[in-house]
Amino acid sequence: MDRKESASTNQENSQPKLKKVKKKTTTIRCEVNTSHRINAFVTVGGHDSVQELLEVLLDEHEQTFSTDERREIRTLIDVYQRK
Repeated sequence: MDRKESASTNQENSQPKLKKVKKKTTTIRCEVNTSHRINAFVTVGGHDSVQELLEVLLDEHEQTFSTDERREIRTLIDVYQRK
């Protein structure tokens, strides 16, 4: 490898790496049977995680609410996030 190739390789490797922001997590209590059902849905549905499954289910369920109810949901989420 000559000097130009070496310098080029070093520049490519020195690209600034983006830090992943770790989101806060919490625990939700439920019955053991419900936990088993959730894990089965994750596996059969091909989801990467319980988080992903819950996001899909909540998004779909939210669409069944009226516009006013969805606005209320967003307001409540904002209140909970400020705590």
